[in-house]
Order: sequence, then structure tokens, then C-alpha cells
Amino acid sequence: MSLHCLVYVSLANQEMSDDHLKSMLQKARAKNETLDITGMLLYRDGFFMQALEGALKDIEALFDTISKDARHSGLLLVYKKPIQQRGFADWTMGFNKIDDTNIEAVDGYTNFLNNPTPAFFMERASEAEAVLDQFKHQLFF
Repeated sequence: MSLHCLVYVSLANQEMSDDHLKSMLQKARAKNETLDITGMLLYRDGFFMQALEGALKDIEALFDTISKDARHSGLLLVYKKPIQQRGFADWTMGFNKIDDTNIEAVDGYTNFLNNPTPAFFMERASEAEAVLDQFKHQLFF
């Protein structure tokens, strides 16, 4: 099986409490486990960035389902590419909630982290990878 990684960003259409995020993660983790999908979800002030890793057909099907979810809008595919190995192999869905308490700990953080928008990544896919990589060792819950 060849592996692929798909990264997208979107904006929440509702306020996302920690309990809401935990419930959403619990469901995503269960579904991803059945599909052999791994990944990472970042959240900051109504902004989502998610990486999905697995078989191309599986991550594309999941992305299609996610794109129809009414809890968010402004969905933008940042990139989809083949990978040699999983970057988030240990998690069916790692998670980090970015806020002012942990943003300063990120080396060389970008303006995206101050005011995240989907448009920021229109021509900055490499920065999406860097942000995901920075937070993959700092799981929130």
C-alpha cells in the first residue's frame, strides 16, 4: 500500500469547547482506527488544521466526508502528496489546542499562529508542515 498525506485547513462554524473537541476527537479516533488512518489535528480560536495519513482512497474518502460537515466552512486543501512513512504513526488522531500559553514555545512561529486563516496557506504548504511538526510532540488531550 502506498501512503499519502493530505492536509487541510478550515474555520469552525460554532464555538468549540474543550468538551466538544474531546467528543469530536473520540469519534474521529475510532473511525480512523478502522480505516488505518493516522494524523494530527490542530485548533486555535475557531481555526482547524488537520493532517490525514493512509491509503490514498481512504484519506480522499474521509476528506470528502469532512468537507460536507456543517461544523466548519472555508475548507482549503493545503496539499496531498505521497509519503514514505507516517509522520503521526502513533496516533489515530493526535491533537493540540494552540493558545497564547503554548504559542511562545514554538521555534520560529509564523504570523499564522497569531491570526490563523485558510488563505494564509494558499502558497505556504511548507509552513503547514512546519506547524504540524512543531506541535506533534506536545499533545493537548
